[in-house]
Amino acid sequence: MLKRLPTVLAFVALVVSLGAPPPPAQAQDQTYYTYVSQWAVPRAQWAAFEKERDQSNAIMQRLMADGTLVAWANDAVYVHDSSGYTHDDWFIATSRANLIKALEALRPSATGGAYASVTKHKDYFLHTLAHGGKTASGATGYLRVTFWQAKPGQEEALEAHFKRYIQPRLDAAIGDGSILMYNFDVEDMHTDEPGGYDLAILFPSGEAIDKFFTALEASEKSDPAIGNMIGGLTVSEDHRDVFDKVTAFQHK
Repeated sequence: MLKRLPTVLAFVALVVSLGAPPPPAQAQDQTYYTYVSQWAVPRAQWAAFEKERDQSNAIMQRLMADGTLVAWANDAVYVHDSSGYTHDDWFIATSRANLIKALEALRPSATGGAYASVTKHKDYFLHTLAHGGKTASGATGYLRVTFWQAKPGQEEALEAHFKRYIQPRLDAAIGDGSILMYNFDVEDMHTDEPGGYDLAILFPSGEAIDKFFTALEASEKSDPAIGNMIGGLTVSEDHRDVFDKVTAFQHK
């Protein structure tokens, strides 16, 4: 989910403006790890690739049933960029060992057939610093992810800011059904520059996205200075967003 939500600054404005002071985030008593695979598939092969990929969903469901995984999903990129990636799949576990167990189970199914048409592929092995989600099976939705780069020496401050001001509101949104899942991640095995963070939010519908960003825009207008709190901790020119259609999602 790395390198992916528009206007994180506005999100912070919303979080803070909803209450003063916001309640502290509940302590995370569980460790999570997330594995993301990105695929660049030629347009003519999209249908074949998606059909073949979906055949592995039974493996994912088995890994959920035996407790190996906490969540998994498949998605297709809806806002394309110059990277060329068109599809993603990802899964979440409570240990590196379980993440590797799932990877080993899936690896044989991703080596031939439509996978041979892939022109580019990249993986991320992430440490998920904060996670929340609703029980779901066979769900779909829309994934919006933001990536930002912490300024040197500001990593701990950024993490503390997220847990203090943002995570409690995300937990509340999980509770009322506004979002299905969120992840706040850093790379556990670095393939990009250290100091990168991503916030992934899975929405159940387009209407839920509209409601969410209407509130963001209103809060930004009422107090645009609040966004400076996170703006001072990150490198603005390194901000990136991704928007995907989630075609299959399961969460325990």
